[in-house]
Amino acid sequence: MEKLVFVALICVILSESNACFTSNHAHFTRMRIGSRFYQECRCDEPGSEGVNLKWLDSHNQEIQPLRPGIESNVYSEWVDEDTYRLFISNLGRSISGDYKCVTNHNGQTYALTYNVEAYDRPYFINTNETQYVVSGKNVTIFCEARSETDPLIIWYKQDGLTKIKDDDKYETSPEGLIIKEVTNDDKGLYKCAASDLKTGEEIIRDILVEVISVPEITEIVASPDSNVVAGGILEIVCMATGSPHPEYVWRKIPKYPLSIRNASFPSQLSHWKQEANKITIYDVNENDAGAYECTASNVAGSSSGSVNIDVYFMPEIIKYDSVVAIEGSTVQIVCGAQGLPIPQISLNYLGEYNERGLGWDMKNVSEIEAEFYLTFFPVNRSHEGVYICNASNFLYTDQKEINLTVLYAPKFGKPFEHAWGWSGHNTNLSCDNESNPPANITWMYQGNDLSEEEQTEINNIMADKMHNNPLIIENISLYGTYQCVAHNEFGEDKKVIALRQGFIPGAINNVTITNLTSTSVTFSINGPEFVNGPKLKAYKAEYDEVENYNITDIHINRTWSIDRPFRLDRLRPSTVYYIKFAAINDVGDGPWSEVYDFATLEKSVPLEPVWEADVEEAAAFERKLKWKQEELVDSYNIRLCPMYNGIIEEEICKDKTIESAAEYELNELDSNTTYYLELVAHNSNGSSTPAHIMFTVPAKEESLLSAGALIGISIVIVFLCLVLLDVLLLLWRRQGIIAHCCHKKKKNKREVSLNSRDRKGLLRDNPEPTDVQKRASNGHREYEYNKTTGVITGKHSAV
Repeated sequence: MEKLVFVALICVILSESNACFTSNHAHFTRMRIGSRFYQECRCDEPGSEGVNLKWLDSHNQEIQPLRPGIESNVYSEWVDEDTYRLFISNLGRSISGDYKCVTNHNGQTYALTYNVEAYDRPYFINTNETQYVVSGKNVTIFCEARSETDPLIIWYKQDGLTKIKDDDKYETSPEGLIIKEVTNDDKGLYKCAASDLKTGEEIIRDILVEVISVPEITEIVASPDSNVVAGGILEIVCMATGSPHPEYVWRKIPKYPLSIRNASFPSQLSHWKQEANKITIYDVNENDAGAYECTASNVAGSSSGSVNIDVYFMPEIIKYDSVVAIEGSTVQIVCGAQGLPIPQISLNYLGEYNERGLGWDMKNVSEIEAEFYLTFFPVNRSHEGVYICNASNFLYTDQKEINLTVLYAPKFGKPFEHAWGWSGHNTNLSCDNESNPPANITWMYQGNDLSEEEQTEINNIMADKMHNNPLIIENISLYGTYQCVAHNEFGEDKKVIALRQGFIPGAINNVTITNLTSTSVTFSINGPEFVNGPKLKAYKAEYDEVENYNITDIHINRTWSIDRPFRLDRLRPSTVYYIKFAAINDVGDGPWSEVYDFATLEKSVPLEPVWEADVEEAAAFERKLKWKQEELVDSYNIRLCPMYNGIIEEEICKDKTIESAAEYELNELDSNTTYYLELVAHNSNGSSTPAHIMFTVPAKEESLLSAGALIGISIVIVFLCLVLLDVLLLLWRRQGIIAHCCHKKKKNKREVSLNSRDRKGLLRDNPEPTDVQKRASNGHREYEYNKTTGVITGKHSAV
């Protein structure tokens, strides 16, 4: 600290003047500005004229005494009748000069002259009490002073006693003390002393030197990682060295030139927080990606570093516009998506189409955006439909639908068709076509062998139906040729329909027997050679035994669809039957054929077994074999063979014979195994041809817990329920097993207490036992007293 020299009340008192001095004398006085100066002028032996003293200023003007109400910096005053004093309350340069005390002695004027000079005290400029120096550099500790003359500057080390001299470490200069290659050891307190050689005044300034260093960023750490998933929390810590401790400023350099999804930085500061050298970003989104620059700075300087942050976010499809195209043109479907990692994009068509004439490409538009292009060269109506765009990365898969609509002219599948009509039946003539947009329909009619007048009349009748689809023909007389014209803005197409009168089928003339047994017969039927009408849809038969055929007109009827076997079952063995057939179409039933006869066999081997529907699935999953039960079957032989690599393992096949039945449980099947199975029907006449299937038994689904574990868990649960019930009974009614045990325990305690009292009474009755043991009986319990140890023990005695 600077030493303060108080000058408020310093006064200089010179020697008293001789009484009524008779000589001139001069005195020189130097005083600091602001000091007080006073000087007495005394006359001890006045002359005949008495005391005659006065004070003159530097301008030889008389200095008057201070009068009431008047303030003056320079004034005189009488101390007593012999002493006259000069007083300067605040000395300054403007009033410096010669001050004279003047007297007259014997007519002669004499003066005592006092030259008063004001001077400035030394003072420091540009000298801070705390100064910072940078480690490793040559620095100057500034200390400058001003005084009447150039002051002498002397530097001292911390103790204030050791003077600093110029050497390899230190060098003095007009600006201050130069310290070379500053180290941390150079910090501390230095003293700068400034002396005025003219006045001898010295001032000292303590200077605290702090050694500082430029910040250096050692590491910038992102947690949990510099690659973060959107929605999480990101912390970035900037670690730096430097003295004094640096302050931190963060700056973000966005990764993407344009914000994603209409978000921008720094508008996201609502979820961005800085705490000293750490920033925390809450609910991270894709717009938080970029370089985060940390600047650490102090008075010594600054340094910067950065870390790149990538934000992984789920794909979002942003471009999926539906497309409308004209058939035959080249068209492109575009699917664009954003995401990080950049998403993989694919297009799936909901349907089947020809891949010929298609081209596809995918490119990355930016670091986060990709586009997939599907081009049709050219597009046709088979390409129309819904395309599913999939964009995926490891976080998510986004899907959007893109509709491709193809516009095209009408097109009929067949340009010519036949249609049939008959009395009592409305005929629908279809003009269905492929077109987009839907076509306008127009019908035209040309009858068979009609005059112009008849044609005009029919056209008038059809006027209301001209644009109908389908066209319903209610008048059976309107046989002829119909033309349908389908038209839209892209073209037209025509279709001709010949409406003819339909008739029932003709008679059946060719029937043969393909299989005959004792209880069944199977026929092969060839329909009529020519059908002038709709196609056949079924056959019917009427049959009966010969003995009954001529007795009544009511016989058994059977109808088969065209695709079914023509077989009759449940016939009597060794019996002759009559049968006749007829064909059926939409117009009606045709005439009966001639009557055929056949005789069933007395005995026959069974037919090949017929499986029930979905027999393979039932065998594999239900482990059950099902077939249709046949008559005249005594037993079935089942042969089961495992298959490996498509080969039947004959040596380990298993055969089983069962009585006549319609199903069989397959209990000995191995999981994850393919089997070949044959079923053969037997009776006394022989065996049928084998019916066979192949099926695969799926692998078993492993149970999470074994049967033993499930039983153990069930027992534990039951036990816990019983314990809980017993606790409830204890708390509610003081009943149950726990209550009973507690009651029994209390009862035993009471018995022990009673026995203790009995033992005490026994001792009182026998104060001096004579033997080692004395016994006393109490009910069924005996007590023994040991004289040596003084212990009483009890034991049960036999009853």
